[in-house]
Amino acid sequence: MRRLSSLAVLLTSLLLALTYLLILLATSGANRHDRALAALQTLFLNDAALQRDVLKARSGLLRNYDPLVRSVNELHSVVSTLRSDAHATSAGVQAQIDQYVQRLGSDVVEQEELLESLKSNIALLQNSLNFFGHTIRQLENAGAAEQGVLSKEIGRLANAMFRFTSDARPGNASEIVASLDRLSRWPTDSASPDIRALVSHGRLIVATLPIVDDSVSRLLATSTRDTARALQGAYLEAQAQAGARARLFGILLYIAGLALVAYVGYLFLRLRANARTLQARLEFERLVAAISAGFINLSHDGIDEGINDGLARLASHAGVDRAQIIVSAGDNGGITGSYLWSRTNISAPACGLVDVLWVARQWPFEEYEHAGCIHVPDVQALPISLQKSKLQRSGIRSWLCIPMWSGGKQVGFLTLDAASIQKHWSVDDIVLSRTAGEIFANAIERQRGEAEREMLGARLQQVQRLEAIGTLAGGIAHEFNNILGAILGYAELALSILGNGSRAERHVQGIMTAGERAQAVIKQILTFSRRGKRQLELVSAGPVVAEAVDLLRASLPSTVHIETALNAGDATVMVDPTQMLQVVMNLCTNGAQAMANRGTLHLRLDTVDVDEGVVMSHGSLSAGHYVRLAVQDTGSGIDPATLHRILEPFFTTKAVGQGTGLGLSMVHGIVTQHAGALNVESRPGQGSTFEAYFPCAGDAVVESQEKPRIPKASRGRGETILVVDDDAPLVPLAEEMLAALGYEAIGFDQSATALAAFRAAPDRFDLVLTDDNMPEMTGTELANALHEIRPGLPIILMTGGGRPISARRLQDVGIREVLKKPLLSATIADLLARHLSSQSSSVDQN
Repeated sequence: MRRLSSLAVLLTSLLLALTYLLILLATSGANRHDRALAALQTLFLNDAALQRDVLKARSGLLRNYDPLVRSVNELHSVVSTLRSDAHATSAGVQAQIDQYVQRLGSDVVEQEELLESLKSNIALLQNSLNFFGHTIRQLENAGAAEQGVLSKEIGRLANAMFRFTSDARPGNASEIVASLDRLSRWPTDSASPDIRALVSHGRLIVATLPIVDDSVSRLLATSTRDTARALQGAYLEAQAQAGARARLFGILLYIAGLALVAYVGYLFLRLRANARTLQARLEFERLVAAISAGFINLSHDGIDEGINDGLARLASHAGVDRAQIIVSAGDNGGITGSYLWSRTNISAPACGLVDVLWVARQWPFEEYEHAGCIHVPDVQALPISLQKSKLQRSGIRSWLCIPMWSGGKQVGFLTLDAASIQKHWSVDDIVLSRTAGEIFANAIERQRGEAEREMLGARLQQVQRLEAIGTLAGGIAHEFNNILGAILGYAELALSILGNGSRAERHVQGIMTAGERAQAVIKQILTFSRRGKRQLELVSAGPVVAEAVDLLRASLPSTVHIETALNAGDATVMVDPTQMLQVVMNLCTNGAQAMANRGTLHLRLDTVDVDEGVVMSHGSLSAGHYVRLAVQDTGSGIDPATLHRILEPFFTTKAVGQGTGLGLSMVHGIVTQHAGALNVESRPGQGSTFEAYFPCAGDAVVESQEKPRIPKASRGRGETILVVDDDAPLVPLAEEMLAALGYEAIGFDQSATALAAFRAAPDRFDLVLTDDNMPEMTGTELANALHEIRPGLPIILMTGGGRPISARRLQDVGIREVLKKPLLSATIADLLARHLSSQSSSVDQN
């Protein structure tokens, strides 16, 4: 290759020399030389014609000045031609020629300026001469001879003018001037009028003729002809030198042509010798192109087969005994996949994939690195090292290791092993092999991308299903709350009038128990549908989990053992403590049921750092610091089909009556609401691990402040309560419940009617209890209208899990508190006593 480079440099230098010679030869081109000589000849002819025409014009023999103009234009054209065509190869001669051409151009310009002045003066002179001659003849024909003295004076003037026009010397001019002076004093009454004009034109002739003769003399004396002759001599001498130089260059060109013929012959022999190498290289390029084309329309499922086929074709063409692809996760990650091809009589490498990956990453010899790859023609020649030992243990004699990159990301390594022979790869072969490695890397990344896209698509569908089910569940919970409110309310009223220990009391108590269980299910549905109100607090994660574990130990069977590792330290999270408690309880309860209430639950709480975005099995995390809650059971595990559906609401594998299918859905909803993610790992027969990630808020210990407990409220004292609910059966129930508590209740099932009654007597009511979700006018809208009429009136909003309302909005419309349905007597009694007592206290202070 170095020899070919030297030959290429020699060929380039020879071509440059030939080009230079051709340029020198081109300067003596026949066409340009002929044009320059023709221009010089034209110059001489036009200069002579110009002088001739000037003399004719002076003598009055030239009818017009067109010949003069043509001659000057021709001279300008000749000068322009000489500037472009009169060239010499010698810089000194060329400077002399340029100087002559420049001087010639100046002479032509001078001639043109003199000619312009001469044309005007000659025209003036000829006009005066014509008038003078005509006037003389008129005077002579008109009988001037009868006038005696005047006739003689006219004759003397004509003779003097003739002599002056032939020889314009000052002596001849003085005679004319004297005669003109005498005629100018001739009496007017006896003189003809032409005498005055004759005198004027005579004096003009005397003044103009010397100027014309001077201009003619200067025109005839210009050095144009001499300059042209000097230019012609210099140019002919330069052309003679150029001809001699051209003959010399012709000899040099002949010698260069012979050298080129010899070199072409050498190249022919060299190219013929390298034909097989080039053919093999072209076949290699076609192979790489074919491997690349094979992945264009390949389906996701066929990529592995395509990689194996391409690897076999690459190894066969390279003449190696073994080829393998090691797929790794990043620069320092572990092995995530591999592909292997080997000849039938070649065994797999003795060192495992991990060792090969280690050798590729920990390669210490820079002298064996070429084009970004590791090229070892002879492993035996390597310095003593652990890398050499591992390669020799695998029976490798020559080794090529190619890093595989895709989109700026390292995917793994492609290795080619020669075990039976030693092999040396050229730089071109290494580059083409690296291209093949990039093709394999792109295929692997494409397979990964399509797999992730399918997974994300499945998750998106799941999220959409959860969102739709959540919306439906929220609506169902709201309607069911109204029904449940009537059941629990009437059951509670029935219990208040039934005797203790009676059979009817036990039946009604069963209704209350079932209603409370239904109420718990509704709370789970509302939590799942994200309509439950969260009370976010900055709490330490460890105590919350510890409290949940204490509750679990008391509630789970003794056959379930709980092992905890609370290593989160003082890490804090911004969560609703009750919801986080539910996450721990549900995950542990679910794990205990998966073990059939017999086995060990491993509960771990720690902190993790996520350097870059990561995708979990159910959700994704951005970079940051997280608190991780992990619950691992030793149950039977979950098969892939079931694992795909475990978070679907109402999906359960338990027997009828043993589960609602909302536990894990609720956990997923809570974790997602807190900007976290859920990761589930499980295999049949190997148990399951559920990991919940919560964003860490810091490491400061936060002491929760307990809210003051409200003392048990007393019964009412006949206060008037306005009750508004669009569910008509609940209105009389609320009236009866409030009456039993000692209040006077006035109920309406339409908000417009209730507003009209309030406007009629706004001071009649002590408190308003209104539902939120109502047609025509919502509870908040009704509260706003009531608040405008009577700002200080306590208003309580009842909701069955409808739309969330901001605290600012509640305060603006005068709502003191939000009460969750269904309503129980004790809850209503405490609430009314709290707000009515504060109302009466403010009235007493006023």
